[in-house]
Amino acid sequence: MELIFGLFAGLAAGSVFALLGAGLVIAYRGSGVINFAHGSVAAYAAFTWDELRDMPGETGIGNEGGSIYLPWFDPIPEWGFLKALHINNLPVEIHIMTDPPAWLAMIITLAMSAFIGLLMHFLVFRPLRNSPMLAKVVGSVGIMLYLQAVALLNFGAANRADDGFWVFNSTSEPIANFIGMDDKNLPRSTPYLALSAIIIGAIAWAIYRYTRFGLATRAADENEKGATLLGYSPQFLAGLNWVISSVLAGLAGVIFLHKTMPNQLNLYVVSALAAALVGGLTSIPGAILGGLGLGAFASMGVSATSYSWWPEWLPVDGVRAFAPVLVVILVLYFRGHKLPIRGTVGLGRQPRAPATKHPMVGVGVGVVIALVMSNIFISKWESTLTMTLVAILAMLSLVVLLGFLGQISLVQWTLAGVSSFVLIRLASDGIKVRPMDFFVVWGPGLPDPIAALGGVVAAVLLGLLIGIPALRIRGVQLAVVTLAAIVAIEDLLMRNRPLMGTAAHTMNPTPKPKWFGQYVGALDEQSNQTDYWKYTVFAIIVVALAGIFVVNLRRGIIGRRFLAIRSNERAAAAAGVNVARTKMLGFGVSSFLAGLAGMLVAYKMPMVTSEFFSPFVGLAMIAFVYLGGITTVWGAVLGGMLVGGGLLSEFGSLHFEGITQAYINAVGGIGLVVNAVLTSGEGISLTITNQAKALVATMRGTTQNHGEKEELVSVEEENV
Repeated sequence: MELIFGLFAGLAAGSVFALLGAGLVIAYRGSGVINFAHGSVAAYAAFTWDELRDMPGETGIGNEGGSIYLPWFDPIPEWGFLKALHINNLPVEIHIMTDPPAWLAMIITLAMSAFIGLLMHFLVFRPLRNSPMLAKVVGSVGIMLYLQAVALLNFGAANRADDGFWVFNSTSEPIANFIGMDDKNLPRSTPYLALSAIIIGAIAWAIYRYTRFGLATRAADENEKGATLLGYSPQFLAGLNWVISSVLAGLAGVIFLHKTMPNQLNLYVVSALAAALVGGLTSIPGAILGGLGLGAFASMGVSATSYSWWPEWLPVDGVRAFAPVLVVILVLYFRGHKLPIRGTVGLGRQPRAPATKHPMVGVGVGVVIALVMSNIFISKWESTLTMTLVAILAMLSLVVLLGFLGQISLVQWTLAGVSSFVLIRLASDGIKVRPMDFFVVWGPGLPDPIAALGGVVAAVLLGLLIGIPALRIRGVQLAVVTLAAIVAIEDLLMRNRPLMGTAAHTMNPTPKPKWFGQYVGALDEQSNQTDYWKYTVFAIIVVALAGIFVVNLRRGIIGRRFLAIRSNERAAAAAGVNVARTKMLGFGVSSFLAGLAGMLVAYKMPMVTSEFFSPFVGLAMIAFVYLGGITTVWGAVLGGMLVGGGLLSEFGSLHFEGITQAYINAVGGIGLVVNAVLTSGEGISLTITNQAKALVATMRGTTQNHGEKEELVSVEEENV
């Protein structure tokens, strides 16, 4: 009976999965893009609704309510000399009226969602319509980061809890003795949520099944050129579909707000993707049924954990998070080849991946600069330097996997977290490490180099396991699998106390590492210095060696095989490249570098939490390395300096009052999209290189050709 009740109780969560999944189907059919920012649109709509309905005296950020915040931020902050200029800043807040009725607040919220959908189409996905799939995925990730940052700037850091409205109310009297269970009370909103999802899905299905607009959308989905010849504008249809998709996301955010909080909606896109895949990315009824079924399936799994036979090492949160991962993997593995591919006119070229001719010169200069900063600047800058080094190392793993091999994996930063947590468990011996520690972690107490090796090996094995689906699926489908894996790994492994130790769910105490008799940890307890100089030198050595390794990997035959697979898998196989083995090698190398980054994190901090390796931090890593240059080592260096906590971002925060991390992420999201549109993803590093070469050529009176050779295996022998 517990399982039966869990089945019905899960329909509440399943309804939001269904609505979000239907919106993803509509966006995909209209433009051929899987929108990873769909949950962020729902979250912004939920914040907008709550801000409109926020009454005086109620808990919330606003004091009067009745205001909306436009989806952008003020680009002219009032600091420094700008205060004296009295420049009219960009309007952000608009007060509508105090205490607006629910129907008006709903209309305004849905209008805001539609406006966001139009902006996404015209500013991002329309310019990227002929770009490679990586650019489109990164564009949607940039929107996700941007909307999260703007929501933080406009609505504050506090989450919201809304009482709901009508029958969608958390305080409504529950349905007592549900289906004869004396001790089970079902929330009254649950059947209404499920019914609402079914009705809204039926209306959307009817629109696309029986109207001229729906027929035109299906025609453009199959063949854009054919739809154009019939007199339909594919871009107009795409814009309208983005509006409808965003409105559905707004509906999900508002209706479901009393059951969750806006910030939690950001990652609901994982379950929504699973629901959309059940519908084959084409069927709205399939997405609705898939979402409801997924919610019921996950809830049944949670109910099963209450039985005595359930294994202790499989936690409740892990079961809930693993359900969408299982659905995604099964659907893509068995039906991935049947999923539709939009009939676009053509795709742009991949970003260049030039080989570096003299890598030791650049590495030497970088090491000297890092050593100077570690010994001359104040402790704050040394801490920022080491954070930059950690980010660079993590981004090098992305350069190998995304830049060289072309596999769109979003999970690398999470693998760094697994490495860090496994290292802590292996190095622990049941003795309190520091007086400040809240927990004592039991473990085998292995020597620190062996424990670090164990953490890296764990990251490599998990990375290879995640890479197995890449043998059958690729592109955006692989991105979906890895995004789902991020959430599952965090709840199923990293927060798993039986596996990772008693402190895995909170502040996990790190060891005091010694390598060959030398202390290489960051915390110097005698001087209370946050980053001990030996740790800084250790991190510089590790990152420098990793950079040299990646440069030589690109210059060698393995790097050329990676690029051949990125360009065309079938052609690479015809040329004698073992595609499956080379892909697994790429996943292994990338996971190895990510594991090293996790080791540096464990040595840098006295305590580590799973939030440090949150999915949004990992997505920010991808965003900034793409901005710096996803195909070069110097792109990883620039990305590490730009990311939150990096040298450039901390410099801006220190010297310009009011420039917070939210501003940096918002600007980074914009820069990410601009980079994808204007430079085909080549990033700042290659753009600067091209301009420098053009300047030198102009001074010499010669012409500079930036074209690349189109070869199969021995490709892109350009120097940078």
